[in-house]
Amino acid sequence: MKEKVLITGYNGSLAKRLSFFLEEKYSIFYLSSSKKSFNNDNVFYWNLEDGYIEEKALVDCQHVIHLSGYNIINRWSRKNKEKMYSSRINTANLLFEKCKALNIGLKTFISASAMGYYGFGSEKEVDENSSAGNDWLANLVVDWESAASQFKNIGARIINLRISLMMDKKSGFLKATLFPLKFGFTSAFSPSNLTYSWIHIDDLSRFILYSLKNKEISGPYNIATPKRYTQLDVIKEIRKCVFKYALIFPIPIFVMNIVLGGRSQLIKGGLHLKVDKLLSTGFKLHYTTISSFLLNK
Repeated sequence: MKEKVLITGYNGSLAKRLSFFLEEKYSIFYLSSSKKSFNNDNVFYWNLEDGYIEEKALVDCQHVIHLSGYNIINRWSRKNKEKMYSSRINTANLLFEKCKALNIGLKTFISASAMGYYGFGSEKEVDENSSAGNDWLANLVVDWESAASQFKNIGARIINLRISLMMDKKSGFLKATLFPLKFGFTSAFSPSNLTYSWIHIDDLSRFILYSLKNKEISGPYNIATPKRYTQLDVIKEIRKCVFKYALIFPIPIFVMNIVLGGRSQLIKGGLHLKVDKLLSTGFKLHYTTISSFLLNK
């Protein structure tokens, strides 16, 4: 019999892509905060404000993959910051309380985390032993990982995925970058020499599967490719694969600061994530260059 995996964040791009990698070996169930997604088959409803989780989702569950989270790229208003926090930390707390109440003995709790753990605003190289930052986002990520750690109390192995910029043709940064290239132009920040750490969505999904199967994997992991890229390197390689004659227009970073406020730190770059710990597990990345997936049909 296949082991049961429960994934939160049903409508997110990673949750949807991850299912293709897990479905052969695991029985996959989801939690969604949208009643429209509920089907009483493998998608179940939960409501943080009401403290409600459909119990059927948790019964006989061996593994939880917690991907829930209000998109951090949304405007950083006070209300949205509260949603970003509660949709990650408070949902993890709710899951823990329900698992305790139902006497669910999880084998594994895998939580999305973020490279924002290390803080933004400076260019530096970091590994999993580097200290946490002290800005708003870093504090959120620290609490996010702390909420995951409590699952040790019910016997679970904890894995925190400190995810870099996720490359996915259908969403996020890459989708937004590819669209104007089709019309012969794109943009890059100026200065554009800041480091960009990134990971392809399929490699991230494959590492989650690898982590489920390998019990020695635990704790935080930087999720990125090993090569150091600058933002301009990334833009130029994307251009080479799509439309090599496209023009690149520089946008001064202060303009993005005005338009996006603090959110500009998310796409400005600066952190180089060392991935020695990831590679030491024996995991092999499929996509270590931009062209390796953009030219892959």
